[in-house]
Amino acid sequence: MKFLFMKVDEVVYLVDAYDKERFAESKKELDALLSDEALANVPFLVLGNKIDILYAASEDELRYHLGLTNFITGKGKVNLADSNVCPLEVFMCSIVHKMGYGDGFKWLSQYIK
Repeated sequence: MKFLFMKVDEVVYLVDAYDKERFAESKKELDALLSDEALANVPFLVLGNKIDILYAASEDELRYHLGLTNFITGKGKVNLADSNVCPLEVFMCSIVHKMGYGDGFKWLSQYIK
């Protein structure tokens, strides 16, 4: 059996903010990634997509359902350099309307070496 090991520099996790029925499934998958020891020091960018659709979840609602209310890292306003906290942030976006994700990738770029 062959194993392929790759170095992961960052994780971008896209969630459909409109499909609230699948939030539990999204949380389960995200929890698995966050608990993976190989990703312990890797920054996570969570994108809540489809904010252009009426009744899509707000950022606070998405954070709550994904269990990320205690993972706020300040969107770049908090210095994590001297802490033991892995950068993780949620940005709401609309891929169709090309908005929001640019801010997320800009935030993420400060952690890429």
